[in-house]
Amino acid sequence: MIPTEWLPVGCIIAPLTVGVMLIPLGFYTSHRFQGLFAIGASAFTLFLTFLLLQVTLEGTIVIHKMAGWKPPFGILLVVDVFNGFIAFIIAFLVFFATVYSIEYMKHDTGLSYYYALLMLLLSGMMGVVLTGDIFNLFVFLELTSISAYGLVAFRSMEMEPLEAGFKYLVMGATATSLVLFGIALLYGAVGTVNYADIAYRLKNGGLLVGVKGNLVLPLSLIFIMGGFGIKAAVFPLHTWLPDAHPAAPSPVSAILSGVVIKVGVYALCRILFLVFQPAHINWVFLISMVSFFTMTVGNFMALLQDDIKRMLAFSSIAQIGYILVGVAAANQLGISGVLLHTFNHSIMKGLAFLCAGAFLHQVGTRKLDELAGVGSKMPLTTMALTISFLGLIGVPPLNGFVSKFILFTAGIESGLIWLVVAGIINSAISAGYYLRFINVLVRVEASEKVMDVKEAPAIMTIPILILAGLIVLFGIWPQPVLDVSEKAAFSLFNIDKYVTAVLGG
Repeated sequence: MIPTEWLPVGCIIAPLTVGVMLIPLGFYTSHRFQGLFAIGASAFTLFLTFLLLQVTLEGTIVIHKMAGWKPPFGILLVVDVFNGFIAFIIAFLVFFATVYSIEYMKHDTGLSYYYALLMLLLSGMMGVVLTGDIFNLFVFLELTSISAYGLVAFRSMEMEPLEAGFKYLVMGATATSLVLFGIALLYGAVGTVNYADIAYRLKNGGLLVGVKGNLVLPLSLIFIMGGFGIKAAVFPLHTWLPDAHPAAPSPVSAILSGVVIKVGVYALCRILFLVFQPAHINWVFLISMVSFFTMTVGNFMALLQDDIKRMLAFSSIAQIGYILVGVAAANQLGISGVLLHTFNHSIMKGLAFLCAGAFLHQVGTRKLDELAGVGSKMPLTTMALTISFLGLIGVPPLNGFVSKFILFTAGIESGLIWLVVAGIINSAISAGYYLRFINVLVRVEASEKVMDVKEAPAIMTIPILILAGLIVLFGIWPQPVLDVSEKAAFSLFNIDKYVTAVLGG
């Protein structure tokens, strides 16, 4: 059995090692072997995150001290229920996307690089989520970003992926630069980069001489929020996403929308509630306004789209807006809703992109009018996509309804009634484009492109059906995930326990 303190190390090292190995193996092995190797690594990482989550749910904060160095000087991996749950969500979706990739990507060349980048992306996200200090968060964010750029531009012989990848690179480099500058300002103010040590020093007036009362901390917050705002694709920093998600291979789109942009949300939550607590700096109004404009712009832009993947990309922006309602609420119920909707959205939007990929794989188009009537030819995929869309709208008894209800309830409890009303109106607006797409897909008059189409191969369809089943299951029976979300939210707010566990050991 793996020692508990080594579980977070394994979550990072396992996919990292396989990612590095896959590149030379590409010269000697088949594409299928490379895919199976990546599936094995993602499955092992999922297993480790499950074990890690189980340990943290028992009340333990798992700490690994690199090379035995004690905090706050050494590099730490620190896992509570909050980031343990996020790590599980990431590994869960990456596993399904990797399985799906075996068939979807089989006609592409250079697949050893594809699977290598996929594993490096998984490793980077694990590092961002599991690290115990803000500088190594930046380091792992770089690994995540570089891998994501490569995956978006993977089909580099085509102009669209190349252009989208370059745009993502420029915006992403700007984001990481802002984060690094914010970290530098924060370090200059408190003299440490360890999360727990920063929280302890700020709580006990541990600012360095000459810092107290000036603008260093607010400026640091602005830069960090700006950087992670780009990563999370919030308005007006979202412009890279509508190009990147459609241009990427569909399993990559599922990962980008389902979990990569949530890494930005995770980082914001960890830093806002552990470091820049509302008692230190009041950021609630700013997050509220960002939430409103993000959901509104995302939904109105999605209304204008006739490309299914581009519509899903704008929808992802809107969904981040809903998630930020819980962040703005700044209470335990709100963070519980953030986590629950992060989990639910990863399933719903991951499924939607996999369904879009199945259509693209079988029909050869993303255009809505050319997919007309495909429902009669691909009934299982169309049914699964319909379940996903209804969940994203928030129709009961699907899982999206439960998490939206909690988010909006938290907003009301915090006095953000105007934002909740905006969220409900935006959900109604989203029904307009989701139902329009469903109506065209099940239309009796089929387009010429779908005449001879059939369902995608089983290795693509099975992950789709499993995810669709989970949307229904966790809508009817949300309690298991809700319990985890509540414990995770409590762990984020239990700052004293976190600080004591890290600095007291």
